[in-house]
Amino acid sequence: MFPTLRFFLYDLFGIDIPFLEIVNTFGLFVAFAIAAAYWAMQSEFIRKAKLGIFPVKKVQITVGAPATKGEYISNAILAFLFGYKIVWLAASAGPDFAPQDHIFTAEGNVLLGVLFAALSGGYRYYADRNLRKSTPQTKTVDYSIGDEMGNITTVALVSGFLGAKVFHILETPENFSLSAIISQLFTTGGWTFYGGLICGALGVLVYASRKGYYWVNVLDAGGPAMMLSYGIGRFGCHFAGDGDWGVVNTHPNSFLPDWAWAYKYPHNVLGKDYAAMGMEPIPGCVGDYCHQLSMAVYPTPLYEALMGLGLFYLLWKIFRFKGDSKPGQSFAFYMIFAGLERFLIEFIREHGDSIYQMGSVHFSQAQMISLLLILGGAALWYASERNLYNIHRK
Repeated sequence: MFPTLRFFLYDLFGIDIPFLEIVNTFGLFVAFAIAAAYWAMQSEFIRKAKLGIFPVKKVQITVGAPATKGEYISNAILAFLFGYKIVWLAASAGPDFAPQDHIFTAEGNVLLGVLFAALSGGYRYYADRNLRKSTPQTKTVDYSIGDEMGNITTVALVSGFLGAKVFHILETPENFSLSAIISQLFTTGGWTFYGGLICGALGVLVYASRKGYYWVNVLDAGGPAMMLSYGIGRFGCHFAGDGDWGVVNTHPNSFLPDWAWAYKYPHNVLGKDYAAMGMEPIPGCVGDYCHQLSMAVYPTPLYEALMGLGLFYLLWKIFRFKGDSKPGQSFAFYMIFAGLERFLIEFIREHGDSIYQMGSVHFSQAQMISLLLILGGAALWYASERNLYNIHRK
C-alpha cells in the first residue's frame, strides 16, 4: 500500500522525498476523481447545450479593464495562506514531523506567507499590465451551463464535504450531536461516500435550478460524472488502505493473485493506531506505516473501482448517444446500478458499527441508501416513460 505519495515514489523508483509525506494517496485520488468528474460533466453540459437541451444565453463581458483592488486583495490572501500553511508543511516534513497531523491547526510560518503574498501581488500586477487596454472593450459572448462549472464544482465540494461528515456520524446514531459534527469537520478522517453524493447532488440541483436549468437535464448530465469519480475514488481507498476493505476471506486459495482476492493491506494508512482492531506489525519494518491486517480480506475497494468504471463506460457509450432514451432515463440507470452494486458488495464488505436494525433484520447504512437509490431510479424511469413531469423544460 501507498499511504502517501512519498511511499509511492520510493517503492517504484527508490526516490525518497520527505515533503511528499503531505500528499495522502487517498486525497490525491480524490483530486483525480474531482478533475475527472469536472471533465465528464462539463463535456455533457456543452454537448447538451449544442443540442438545445440547455439554454444558451447572450452576455456582455468587458475586456482590457484594469484589475480591481478586491482582486489584488483576494489573490494576496490566498497566496499568504498557501505559503503560511502548505509551504510550511512541505518544508517541515521529516522523520519526526507528520504533515497530515498539522493540517487543521493554526501553525504556520508568517514569513513564508508574506513572501508568497508579495510574489503573487507582483505577478498579478505584471499580468494585469500586459492584458490592460487603453480603452476597455465590451463584447457579447454565448454563455451556458458549461460555463458555470467553476461555481457548480465549488457548490458540490462544500455541500458534499458537509454531507460526508454528517453521514459518517449518523453511521453510529447514538453519537450524533452538534459537538460531534463540529469536531469531525476539522479532521482528515471520517467520510461517508453516500453522504457526499446525496448532499453534493442536492447542492448542485438547488444551484442549477436557481439559474434556470431544469433539474432532470442536470441529473442526466451528472450521472456519468458521478460514476466515473466513484470508480477513481475507490482506487484511492484501495491503494491507501483506508479501512474500506472487505470481511475476512475464509477461502483464501484462488487462481487470482492475493492482492485481488485475499489481501492483508500491508503498510495501510490506518497503521498502529488500529493495532487492536485486527492489525499486526510487519516484520522488519520501521516507521509510521508498518502494520497489516492479521487475516486476509476481500479487496472490495478494487472490485468497486472496476465496477464503477465499467458502469461509467455503459453510461458514456450507450445513453449519451442513444437516440430514443428519454430525459431522466440516464440518471435512472445510474441510480439503479449504483445502488445495486453497493448493496451487493456490502455482503462481503466490512462496515464496522454502521449497522441499523429493524425488527430482526440487520443492515448497514449503505444498504439502506442503496435500496432507496434502486427504488428511486425505478420510479424515475417509470415517470420518464409515462411523461409524468415536464420533459420539455430547458
